[in-house]
Amino acid sequence: MFANLPLIEPEIDNHIAGLRYNEALANIMVGVHGHHKLETVARNFLYYPKLDQQMQTLSEVIFHEQFEQPAPTPTENTLIVASEIYQVGGHSRVIADLVKEVPSPTLVLTDMYWRFRNTPDYLNWVLDAFAAMPVIVLPQRTLWAKCQALGQLTRRLNPKNIFYVNHHEDPIPFVGTLGHVQSNKTLIHHCDHNPSLGSTLEQVAHVDFVEEMAHVCSTHLHRPAWVLPLFVPDGGLKSFRPIENNNFSAVTCGTHVKYIRTGPMALQCIVASVLESLDGQFFHIGELGADWIAEIRVHLQNRGIAPERFVALGNVTSLWETLLHLDAHVYIGSAPIGGGRAAIEAQGCGYPVLFYRVNDQGPAIGSNSLYASKSLEWSDTSALPRLLKEVVPQHASFSALARTFYVEKFSQQEFARVVREVCASRDNAEGHTSQTGDTTCSP
Repeated sequence: MFANLPLIEPEIDNHIAGLRYNEALANIMVGVHGHHKLETVARNFLYYPKLDQQMQTLSEVIFHEQFEQPAPTPTENTLIVASEIYQVGGHSRVIADLVKEVPSPTLVLTDMYWRFRNTPDYLNWVLDAFAAMPVIVLPQRTLWAKCQALGQLTRRLNPKNIFYVNHHEDPIPFVGTLGHVQSNKTLIHHCDHNPSLGSTLEQVAHVDFVEEMAHVCSTHLHRPAWVLPLFVPDGGLKSFRPIENNNFSAVTCGTHVKYIRTGPMALQCIVASVLESLDGQFFHIGELGADWIAEIRVHLQNRGIAPERFVALGNVTSLWETLLHLDAHVYIGSAPIGGGRAAIEAQGCGYPVLFYRVNDQGPAIGSNSLYASKSLEWSDTSALPRLLKEVVPQHASFSALARTFYVEKFSQQEFARVVREVCASRDNAEGHTSQTGDTTCSP
């Protein structure tokens, strides 16, 4: 579970010793970027302990060099640090939910890949979406300069709470804030099974979105992990028309990063397996390139399936609203990378969800606690026809179960309650134990 990068970590130590701080940061970022999604790494490793120590050292350099006097008592400000933010995707939407529940929020985007700097117009929608709060993009030309700027901002704001919602490979949020010891710090861990920076820092509280992942992290980190329930606003229950014979459709959602183009788990294989099992259409919500769409339709035609039955809807303003009015009956979870928040919306809308669960779990186990009907899991496309056949005669029951599960598990009240508890804790890095004595901090 604890990953080491023996070819990179000694070089980072040398860069730090030689005061080449930007080079050290670049090695951390590039090292994780090239490592964390390797097939042999995902689900087998979660943490970078040595890199975390090196980030701590770099942060101490910033705060010792720039600030001679300790900061005063923290203010009620809340600093939320992310790498980038997008118009679609659960990660960005968690940030949008979080800022509504914390006192005096300021959102900082590290812009680690200089997307906003190079395409300033891309920032317009961010400013519109977060108009009620300060949004700060770090425009500096080097990683080290970004960290220094974040350190100065952290010192001025002197926040009581800092939340990290960064990309796996982004060291800037940590290097720019860890040295500010007065703030409570909380890492909102990615809802996936790839290793990421920051998890082993003892002074940083750990938050996961699912119970299984919180248990794994608390066990290996030897400290409690909070469980923050994903929250999706209630958009209402869909009224499904009765299914006649096999005349119904399926829908999935996810950008290109959730799917693959080759192999037995390719999106085109998922689509074909579903369309061979029903008479309707397969709707895809989310961005896919035109060439990929064409590729899928050629694959369908080669298998004797009318290519127009695959309907690519692209990005939509509201997933829930789209699902509510779409003539579909079943939601197919994205694969091989699942989309938990989208599945929650589908269940809230009343869709039975056929969710993907990888066969080879590895130490970082997958989770089914996000899904109402545990029996509807699949690990390869050959299982989809059987599950669809199982759902059709019991569609009303599966739909009611999905809706009830959403109402009980993913309300705004529970999300807000856990956020308030994290913010109110005077030393949230120690977390707390549940009444059952478990190592997770359950809602």
